[in-house]
Amino acid sequence: MFSKSRQPKIAIISIILIAGAFVFFVASYLVDSAYSTYLMVGGLALLIASWAVYFFMGKPDKSKQETPENVITVIGCKGCDFREERAFATGDYIFKEVGPCKKCQGVSYIRAIYSVTPKKE
Repeated sequence: MFSKSRQPKIAIISIILIAGAFVFFVASYLVDSAYSTYLMVGGLALLIASWAVYFFMGKPDKSKQETPENVITVIGCKGCDFREERAFATGDYIFKEVGPCKKCQGVSYIRAIYSVTPKKE
């Protein structure tokens, strides 16, 4: 919907509407006539408009969220120099033993877990 650079502009608009509402409320206090009711309603309308601008227009677009990162698990062997990479699986943690080595039948464990951010086009 709106980029992050546009959000400060929306916040400024909301603050200006709140300041206008404050002026209306002060003016309604100072005026001793039937217009004070209209000024109060106008101030309330400005507060509602400020809230609507900030909460409905200021939210980032959910459809343009960043792409998820690819998480890689590195498996190594304690007995040899065997190294294998695979996609991260739930329950993976560093130094977790994952079974026998495919090369020397020694103990394989998770050496590292890291993420790869996809390039933006």
